[in-house]
Amino acid sequence: MMNLINQPIKINQYTIKNRIIMPPLVCFNWADTDGFETIDRAEHYGKRAKGGTGLIIVEASAISEEARIVREEVGLWKDEHIPQFERIAKRCHDEESVVIVQLVHAGKAAIGNPVYSSSRIELEKKECLEMPLEMIKQVKKDFVSAAIRAKKAGLDGVEIHGAHGYLLSQFTSKEVNKRTDLYGGSLDRRIQLSLEIVKEVRDAVGDDFIICYRLGVNDPSSEEDKYFAKKLEASGVDVLNVSAGIGANDIEVPDDFPFNKIVYMGTVIHDVVSIPVACVNGIREPEQAEYLLENNLTDLVAVGRGLLADPEWTNKAINGLPINKCYHCKPRCKYLIDGRDCPRYSELS
Repeated sequence: MMNLINQPIKINQYTIKNRIIMPPLVCFNWADTDGFETIDRAEHYGKRAKGGTGLIIVEASAISEEARIVREEVGLWKDEHIPQFERIAKRCHDEESVVIVQLVHAGKAAIGNPVYSSSRIELEKKECLEMPLEMIKQVKKDFVSAAIRAKKAGLDGVEIHGAHGYLLSQFTSKEVNKRTDLYGGSLDRRIQLSLEIVKEVRDAVGDDFIICYRLGVNDPSSEEDKYFAKKLEASGVDVLNVSAGIGANDIEVPDDFPFNKIVYMGTVIHDVVSIPVACVNGIREPEQAEYLLENNLTDLVAVGRGLLADPEWTNKAINGLPINKCYHCKPRCKYLIDGRDCPRYSELS
């Protein structure tokens, strides 16, 4: 029987009942073009909460219409969006899971034309311009407003998306950020926008609300990542969820490390901060999660597709029962596209 997975952990004022996180996984085609769900997300996340998962992170939710990754993205840019998150919060809380929502601005990856990033970028199909200071101020306001709506909805916190090449990642990465003002140049200037957003969100939501930061590693080096992680901790971030950044992908993983580069960088960040850190990417087996915890390589383990394939993944892992495995179907997970149960889940149940 697994024991370390089932250990509780404190984040801010909340006790997470175990060490498993459902990371934010965008559900494509599950919303209309005005940010409202068309498939019941309370049911989707509620199943994973009922399955024992300690912390649920609701998928990337747009802070404004202009911030969307795709047109059919769930939104938190207006008060009318609050009820759909209230339903999610209630379902997860009914199962004693803590639940937060990821807030995102896609930057150069956003829909629309033109789009805006830290700097002007040559794109094939659209024009990408340098974001002016007035627009940066509005982006900060939009993050704050979305966080306030999340709190009104009864969620326990927010995750600020600073990874995967989206807007904040575009600011922190010197490969993209060529600005010459207070948000460009040195590392301290490139990370300034993220730190300002964290501070302004904290001021708006108070101390008893989780702020998680999705940290994109290798932007462009592990030394800069470690420095940035410490700054985020000092700014009031409660937990770091470490994932991929824009960097040159030159991370060197020790030969005896049994996971990929992204998981490895999560363990590196874990060693330099005092707040909880979550590792993610390709972790699908309970034995993998247990290994990371047993060797004190991380505080929390994010299991994404494994929880899509088996909503009961966490309870089964805790009780030593066999899981329904994720087979990493290509080209894309059909569950996320059309909302059906994983076909292999129904085969194996």
